[in-house]
Amino acid sequence: MRKLLAWPLACVLLLGAGTGFAKSMSFETTPTELVTPKNTSGIADRYRAGMIPRFVKYVQIGSMSDVNAEWMTPGQETMAQVLYEDIKEFGFPTHLSQDKYIYVNIPSNLRKEAPILGISAHYDTTPDIIGEGVRPQIIKNYNGLPIKLKNGHVIDFTSDPYLRNMIGKTIVTSDGTTNLGADDKAGVTIVVTLLKTLAENPKLPHGHIQIVITPNEDVGRSAERLELKYYHPDYAYDFDGGVNGEVVVGNFSADRVVVTAKGINGHQSYAAENGYRNSAKPIADLIATAAPTQDLPNNSSGEEGYVEPHHIEYNAADNVHKVDFRLRYFDQKEGQKYLQRIEHAADSLSKALDIAIDVQVTKQYENVEYGVKPEAFGLLSAAMKDAGVLPQPKKERAGTTSAMIMAKHGFGGYTVFTGQNNPHAFTEWLSEEDMFKAYKVALNLVHQVAQLKVSNN
Repeated sequence: MRKLLAWPLACVLLLGAGTGFAKSMSFETTPTELVTPKNTSGIADRYRAGMIPRFVKYVQIGSMSDVNAEWMTPGQETMAQVLYEDIKEFGFPTHLSQDKYIYVNIPSNLRKEAPILGISAHYDTTPDIIGEGVRPQIIKNYNGLPIKLKNGHVIDFTSDPYLRNMIGKTIVTSDGTTNLGADDKAGVTIVVTLLKTLAENPKLPHGHIQIVITPNEDVGRSAERLELKYYHPDYAYDFDGGVNGEVVVGNFSADRVVVTAKGINGHQSYAAENGYRNSAKPIADLIATAAPTQDLPNNSSGEEGYVEPHHIEYNAADNVHKVDFRLRYFDQKEGQKYLQRIEHAADSLSKALDIAIDVQVTKQYENVEYGVKPEAFGLLSAAMKDAGVLPQPKKERAGTTSAMIMAKHGFGGYTVFTGQNNPHAFTEWLSEEDMFKAYKVALNLVHQVAQLKVSNN
C-alpha cells in the first residue's frame, strides 16, 4: 500500500482510550470471553471463488475522485449506485445517502447486548493516476518471472520483494495503461463478500454491525459528510491496508494550509505612483521561508514529518497567487512548528510588502492512536490468529478513512490489510490470497466482538 513503519507490539497493547464519544457502558474483555470461534473456514472457503470476479467487476468501473470537484465525480456516482444495488439484494437495511455514502445496518441476532462493530472501506480511486478503462489481468499460478505490462512497466522481485511470496498463487494487475484500483476496491470486495456471507448464513452469531463505504478518501474527504446516526460504532476497523497481517495502528496527522496573496493591478512601470502590487513575490518568499529544503518530503523518513508547497495557482485577471501547503507529522509539536512558521512568514510579508495575505487551515486527518479503545487490537489479533495470520502493527506515513473520521468525529480505528500493493501506480497489483485472508479476518472479527458483554456503569 504505502510506506509503513514497524511498531513494537508492546506499544500497541498499551494504547490508551482516546477522545471518542462517551457512553454509559463498558465492555468486559476477560480472556475467557475472547474465545476461539467455531470453525468458519468451511463457510469462508465457499465464498473465495467469487471474490476475484467481484473485484474485477468493481475495478472496471472508473471511480476516480477529484480534489477540484465540489463533491462527487460522475464515476463515483456510478460506482455508488452499483454497490448499493449489489448490497441491498442481501436484505439488510441499506441506505445510499444524498452524498453517496453507502450505509448498512445489521441488527444483532444475539440474546445479549454486545458492542457495535464498525467496518469501512472506500470506493473511489486516486486522481493522481488514470483509473478509467481499467483492463485487469488475472495471473493464476504465478511463475516468478518479471511481469511485463504495457508502456514499459514491469513488476518484479527487485521493485516488489513481496512478490516472491506469490509464486504459485493468483495475482491481479492492470495492463499497465492505468492504475488497477485495488486501493480500495479490494476492501470493498471484502466488505461485500462479508455481507453476502452473513446474509446467506443467518445462524452465524453476530452483534449489531454498522458498515460504511465512502467516497472521496483519496482526496482526504471520506469523513466530511459522514452521518453519525448511521455509523458510530464502538470498535471501528477500516479495510484499506497492504499485505498479509499489516495493521495500521498510527498515522500522520495532516493539515492543508492554503495561503492566498491578493495583489493590486496597475502598470508595473508606475507602481510607485499607482499602488500596483505584485502577488507572486510574497508567495515566492513565503515558500522559501516556510518550506526550507531540510523539511521537504524527500528529506523525511520514519516518524519525521514534512511541509510541502504542493501546488501554486495564479489568477492573472485578479492578480492573485495561491499556494497549497501539505503538512504531515506524527508529533503535534512538529506540526505546530510548521504552521506557526507559515503564519509568521505570511504576517511579516504582508506588512513588509503592503499586500493582503490570507491563511486558511483545514484538518484533513488525525492520528488514530489518539482515539482508539485499548482492547481493539486484542480483538483484531484474535481474529487474525484464527485466520492463520500474524499481526504486523505498523505506523503509516499517510492517512486513511479511519484517520479522517478521527479528525472530524473523534473516534479512531485500525486499518487492516487487503492485499493491495503499489497503490497509485501503473504497477499496482493485488494478492488474491491476502484479500481472502483479510475477508476471513473480517468474518472472525464479527465473532470476536459478539463474544463481548456489555455492562452498564
